[in-house]
Amino acid sequence: MNQRNDRSLLAGLLILFAMATRVAFNDLHFYNFNAVMASGIFAGAYLGRNKEGKSSWIGILVPLVAMLATDLVIGLYDWKLMAAIYASLLASVFIGKYYAKHATLLQYTGSVLGGSLLFFIVTNGAVWLLAEGSIYPKTIAGLLQCYTEGLPFYRNTLLGDITWSTVLFGTYELFRLRTPKTQLAS
Repeated sequence: MNQRNDRSLLAGLLILFAMATRVAFNDLHFYNFNAVMASGIFAGAYLGRNKEGKSSWIGILVPLVAMLATDLVIGLYDWKLMAAIYASLLASVFIGKYYAKHATLLQYTGSVLGGSLLFFIVTNGAVWLLAEGSIYPKTIAGLLQCYTEGLPFYRNTLLGDITWSTVLFGTYELFRLRTPKTQLAS
């Protein structure tokens, strides 16, 4: 198998993994505990550049395809909110690319926590600002209420991002340690 096929296979597996966790935990009513953000960060870190070091678009597909496919199953919602959510998930790929340039434990931790925080800030801000028939008044008090009521979802997002990022990055790094460098295309 060549590197392009390996990268496509990895992207496909990441998409399926993100989709499976999102559907499974939504069915359990444990919302936002999924691997979509973690898959985006991972894809940015390991699929963001090709063998020649040029920027690759394949990583961008991972969180977007996973999210769209599961939205089609779970249900679509206001397009403006979808745009904000998808933009936050797209940012995860760029966070992963940045992490790959400065790969340390501290940078990894900052990338995962930063991705979760960015998602929380952007998506709750979008709910307050853009949601049709929003229950939150367009005031500072309404914005604070929106963020306060979003905290349980943020907890799940944070726990999910930490868990699934650890699974993805940890598994990959263990695999790299056990595989001769001549066989691994990273």
